[in-house]
Amino acid sequence: VTNPITVLITLSSAVLTLYRPVRSRLLTALQRRQASPLINFSISDIVNSSNFPSIAGSVIILIMSIGFTTNSYILVEDYISVFLSGTLLLTNYLSLHHFTLHRDHALLTLLSLLCSRLSATFFGCREEQFWCVATWWLRDDDLTDIVRSRRYFGSVCVFVGLMYGLYRYQRHQGSLVSGMLRVVHCFIHPVQCTLVAVYWALSASSTQLFTDSQLCLLPLTVYLLSLLSVCLVLYSPSCILVQTARNSPPRLFGGVSCYSAPSLTLYTSLLPSCVLLLRHPLSPTLALLTVQLLCLSRLLHSRGVAVKLMACHVITVQYFYATGHQAAVQQFDWNAAFVGFTSHGNHVIVPVLLIVLRTLMSGVLVTLFLPTILLYSPTPETNQVDVTSQTDNTQTDGAQTDSTQTNTPNNGEGGDNSSPTAQLQYYTNPALLPRLYHTTLRYHTILLLVKCGACCAACFIHRRHLMIWNIFTPRMITEACLSLCVSVSLVGVSVLLSRTQSCIRQYLDRTLKSS
Repeated sequence: VTNPITVLITLSSAVLTLYRPVRSRLLTALQRRQASPLINFSISDIVNSSNFPSIAGSVIILIMSIGFTTNSYILVEDYISVFLSGTLLLTNYLSLHHFTLHRDHALLTLLSLLCSRLSATFFGCREEQFWCVATWWLRDDDLTDIVRSRRYFGSVCVFVGLMYGLYRYQRHQGSLVSGMLRVVHCFIHPVQCTLVAVYWALSASSTQLFTDSQLCLLPLTVYLLSLLSVCLVLYSPSCILVQTARNSPPRLFGGVSCYSAPSLTLYTSLLPSCVLLLRHPLSPTLALLTVQLLCLSRLLHSRGVAVKLMACHVITVQYFYATGHQAAVQQFDWNAAFVGFTSHGNHVIVPVLLIVLRTLMSGVLVTLFLPTILLYSPTPETNQVDVTSQTDNTQTDGAQTDSTQTNTPNNGEGGDNSSPTAQLQYYTNPALLPRLYHTTLRYHTILLLVKCGACCAACFIHRRHLMIWNIFTPRMITEACLSLCVSVSLVGVSVLLSRTQSCIRQYLDRTLKSS
């Protein structure tokens, strides 16, 4: 029944948004004030309000929290999360453009809705969902060798295209001009892609060419390269470059996203390890997640931190199910502990980390992508800065120095001045970063406390329910583990941003003084 309803809702949304006569009549109907004199506003005023997405997001979080009190919601939460994320995207578009057609935002919204709907292809089935049937893409028993080969080839193409697309995005943003980020993208990521493709081919082959211990060397190398990428990014997260020339102001390159580029690089470095744990049939879901997050960074750039965090939380829950999980202990992939290992002996740290990453993958990846969403801006700000005075006041006014991200030479009237000047363009003002840290942590804590409190209250209410140990308690454990994982990842991202800001300040201080 849900498929015709989904098609009907999608077609109705497209008609209401794109078809001009229907849109004009709908706008006219919404602009009519209601007959009661006590009501002094119309529906269009609510929709056009700038606070409408935050109200819609709060209602969605409230629905998700109240839904924990019924087992019917928990059993279909995976499909409900798709419609909740789509609702948040549509309310954001209607609030921005007032039922008018904006080509770029309309295409991005439709693309994000399409990715959200396609993520349902990878949903798993739990034993209480008697109506659920796994899609043909995930089944292995009744597939021919030709279909298996095409599925493998499609998964490899999607994964390589995802890695190359993120490389092009970082290069377009100007974040790969120098530093360790360029080394990671240009040298480590191609090796990881090659090892992942070879491992998938050898593990799916009917003829065993290598032993299990020899085959485990490939994913183990991928894990070590991901760890090496994390170390390199933490050692030198700065991606800016200053070029100086005689009788000309210094030119500063490094892109408009130098504060979010390190976390996005870590996101890209973690993808090969994640697709190994997912196996190649489930790997395209990470491409859908990446595309949807990139669309969100464009669509929500004018929104507050609360709206962005609520949207990221809904997507985290949605892709928890899209990675093949369910809120049931028997649905966890315990075999992930042996991807790259034949046995662990008495060591338990490595298998626990692999199982946690496999199970809570969506929370880790969305949190690593969060700075790109929070710090994105479509247009840079330009500031005319005196380089000499800036060099003298670096110790007293570090925030002004840090705001330099992309430097263009000044070809205006300042050629005869004794003190060189430059037009400095930046997307993120470093002076606002500490307040952004505190605001993000505060809203994140409130959001997780509401969700975890609702889960605990639901378990207390249904403590004598027949399905307390099959439905309610596993969902509470899943929510608590997901909240803890997201919190730890958010603290790590905050440390990375602080490290990036410190490295940029030191580099600019040292370079501008020497020039």
